Amino acid sequence: MEEQDLVRRLRRLRRTVDMLQTDLRHGHLNDKLLAEIESHMEHGIAAEPGCARVRASVDALRESTFTPRQELHTDTIRASEKLKDAIEGVVSGLR
Repeated sequence: MEEQDLVRRLRRLRRTVDMLQTDLRHGHLNDKLLAEIESHMEHGIAAEPGCARVRASVDALRESTFTPRQELHTDTIRASEKLKDAIEGVVSGLR
């Protein structure tokens, strides 16, 4: 995948994670946004060698949603912050 395409896809993933965080802060776990994050990964990001940290962060985010209790949303918010950091790390390395 070309760098510009990867950056564009990572930015879309970042926006999706932002929307998920907003929902979590309002006490709602949005399954559609989680599915969208998975879709972003399946459509090329996961296959990129430089995105290992992003893949690991998505896995951690997914694991934090296995027990969808309100009091655990804080853990999911933290996991999404780490995912956004991983995305930014890849994007800044490509600029």
